[in-house]
Amino acid sequence: MIKRMDVRKIRCIDGLHYSFQILEYFYGQLYQACCSIQKEPENITIALLSCWGFIDALHRIRDISQSTPGINVKSVEMRAFLNATCAAEEYRHYIQHLRGELANDPPNTFPVWGTISWVDPEFENRCHTAIFGAQIPGTTFDGCVYDRNTMSWVSRVCLGVNSKSFNFDPVYQSVVKLKRYLIPEIINNISDEITFHERLTIVSMDILFDADA
Repeated sequence: MIKRMDVRKIRCIDGLHYSFQILEYFYGQLYQACCSIQKEPENITIALLSCWGFIDALHRIRDISQSTPGINVKSVEMRAFLNATCAAEEYRHYIQHLRGELANDPPNTFPVWGTISWVDPEFENRCHTAIFGAQIPGTTFDGCVYDRNTMSWVSRVCLGVNSKSFNFDPVYQSVVKLKRYLIPEIINNISDEITFHERLTIVSMDILFDADA
């Protein structure tokens, strides 16, 4: 019989696996979507979906990884990941409680969905910021963060909310490092009765009618 602890672990792996997949999907299209906005403004929807979808998936990875049996949240790997990705919690809290944010009096000064900034693909010292939504006097916005010590942008894309920046590139690298550590750590000592399949199990069903009925 498969141990209950193994069942919990395998369910955590399933939760993490697709959370990683979702996050990688959003990250993979984010920069190109941003770079196309100036010529195709409607692509702001793809960029917004990618930004906030990435943050939601990251929140889920943080949650599951901290509740997985056998994972020490105080380990060097986990502490590094949680510290590097803590901004996800504040951002997700903001968007999950948008109703309350919109009721603030005085209102927030930044755009409802934040501002998306990206580094120009041809001119390395230039960044662009999309200020979408109603143009209200006094609106504030933030651009990409430039590190003068390394003489480089912190991230090719950032999402600005409330004078703060969510920098996608370094956060994504922290997720990659966590994945390399976490999955083998969870699988270790799992029952031999459990097998992993790369191909999906698909159940198909046909509806048959009796011609004489």
